[in-house]
Amino acid sequence: MRNSLKKKDEGMDIKVYRYFTALARTKNYVRAAKELYITPQGLSSSIKRLESSLEVPLFDSKSGSIELTEYGTILYRRVRSILREHDEMQEEIRSLYRRKSGRILLSASTGIFNVIPREAVRNFNKTSKTGAHVDVSRTVVDYDCETSLIERTCDFALLNDPVDHSVLASIPLQKDMMFLWAPADSPLAGKDELDIRDLDGLTISCVTSQEFKTSRKNGSILHEHAPHCTLLYEDEMISVVEAALRNRGYALLPRVHALAFQRENHAAIPVRNLDWGFSIAYRADRTLSPQDEEFLDFMKGYQRFYC
Repeated sequence: MRNSLKKKDEGMDIKVYRYFTALARTKNYVRAAKELYITPQGLSSSIKRLESSLEVPLFDSKSGSIELTEYGTILYRRVRSILREHDEMQEEIRSLYRRKSGRILLSASTGIFNVIPREAVRNFNKTSKTGAHVDVSRTVVDYDCETSLIERTCDFALLNDPVDHSVLASIPLQKDMMFLWAPADSPLAGKDELDIRDLDGLTISCVTSQEFKTSRKNGSILHEHAPHCTLLYEDEMISVVEAALRNRGYALLPRVHALAFQRENHAAIPVRNLDWGFSIAYRADRTLSPQDEEFLDFMKGYQRFYC
C-alpha cells in the first residue's frame, strides 16, 4: 500500500466516503444510487476507484449479496466518524457565518419560485428585524434544488411535494388541485370541475417527474382510473404549454401556471383527486439561526391550501 498516497487519493474525497457508507448500509447498488442521486454505474465506478486507491477489496459480492470485507468493516467504522465530524465542522462554520452575515441562500426552480410573489423576498430583505438577507439561486429542475440542500450548498429550498428524503425537514406552503388546460372548443371546457375519468382517452402534456415529483403520483392515478389517457412529458412548464398549443391538445398544470397561461381559446378546469403542492425544506440536522427562524415565519405567510 506504500504507493497509495502517491495516487490521486479517491479515499480522501468526502463525497466518495458518502457513496461507500450508503452502499455499506443498503447493501444494494440500485437503492444506494437512488439515495445518492447518481446512477448505479457511477456508484460502482467510484467504489472501484476507492478500492484501487486503498489497494484492498471493500465488498464481497460472490455470494450474490453485497457484504463488507474485513477491510471494508474497518473503513465503515472509521468513515462514519469522519463524516460526522466533517458535517459538524461544516455546520458550525456555516452557522457562525449566518449569524454574523445574516445571509441566507434559498434554492428554487423557476417553476416554483414564480408561484411566490416576485416582491416577497425583496420585501423580506428590506424589513428583516434580524438583519437577514436572502439570496435566491434559481435552477431549471427541482432535483438540483434538493441536491444542493442535501449537499449543504444552500440553506433552504422550495421543493415539490412530497419532500421525502430522510435528512430533510419541511413546512408545507401550498397544496392545490391540478388543472386541465383545454381548448375552448373541447366538450370539457364548459365544466366547472372534472373527474379523473373525464381525462380517459385524452393526450395530455405534463412536466416530467424530475421537475415535479407529483407527476409520478398523478401518472399512477391516471393509469389506474383513466387507462387510455396518454401523457407526453416535457422538461419545463413553458414547454408543456407550447406542446399543447402546437398539437391543439391538453396540458396538466398547477393553478398558478394554468391562470398565467390563460388564453381566450383555452380554458383551465380543476381536476378532482389530482393535486400538487410544494414546501420549504431545510436539513433536519441544521441548527436554525434567528435569521432562519424569521425567514421561515415570513414564508408561512404565503401558505395556501386550496384542497
